[in-house]
Amino acid sequence: MLQRLLSSFCHIPGVRFAAIIDNIGNELMQTYSSKRQDVSFMDFGGLLHTIDMSAKLCDMGDANQCWIESKNGTILLCALPDRKYIGILTDENPNLGRISYELNTKKEAIAQLI
Repeated sequence: MLQRLLSSFCHIPGVRFAAIIDNIGNELMQTYSSKRQDVSFMDFGGLLHTIDMSAKLCDMGDANQCWIESKNGTILLCALPDRKYIGILTDENPNLGRISYELNTKKEAIAQLI
């Protein structure tokens, strides 16, 4: 069930890769779209720590989502309970609104299944 929920992100047009990662960047589960490439969110631990610290320093509470956009695509990181994250990598010009909506609606179910 968890793998099916995670892979549902790859059915969204433009999504190339989705993974569940822990707070130090270990991938707990991953799935690819049909355009499989050598992609990984390993070693994102420093970035995840920076996101958490930035939110705290700005007195924003816990960070829910972080987007990194470039001309070639976007990385979205969505916080789950217990300091785990859903990471999504897209092609250029993704439907960020739909991806954000799907993250918000599925993250609780994913967190319960981990």
